[in-house]
Amino acid sequence: MALRQPIVAPHAAENTYELRRDYRLELEGVAVVVPKFFTFDGASIPAPAWLFTYTPFHPDVMLPSLIHDWMYYNHQENREITDDIFFTLLKNNGVSNFMANAMWGAVRAGGDFFWDNHDDDIAMLTALCRKVRRRPNFDGYKFPEDVIARISGN
Repeated sequence: MALRQPIVAPHAAENTYELRRDYRLELEGVAVVVPKFFTFDGASIPAPAWLFTYTPFHPDVMLPSLIHDWMYYNHQENREITDDIFFTLLKNNGVSNFMANAMWGAVRAGGDFFWDNHDDDIAMLTALCRKVRRRPNFDGYKFPEDVIARISGN
């Protein structure tokens, strides 16, 4: 399955990329819509491992990382399903079975530390939610209810 790649722009000072258009994907019965303006930091691969794996913004891992990061923020599915979707996207985006399993294992082992949204995550989600709240497909983004509550009436 050839995957349509996201349209992104780099933010060099922040070492992130910003999504320039909404990105929609349906996989394994889960519809994911990542909103325009979402910024992400690519794959969380430690620098010493880049020689053997991928750099954070390698084209083979950018799309899977975008979807995985958004789902870690919005919690539209549980962590296990989110990590499994990451694995499937890696495979569908050309990553070898060995490497996809290694990356899936890494997010299963370490993802618990990143699953819960902290204050800076909530602030980012709230600012993003304000930017896109009037878009016709707003409900498809599946922002967390507590974030939507923060902007209601504003």
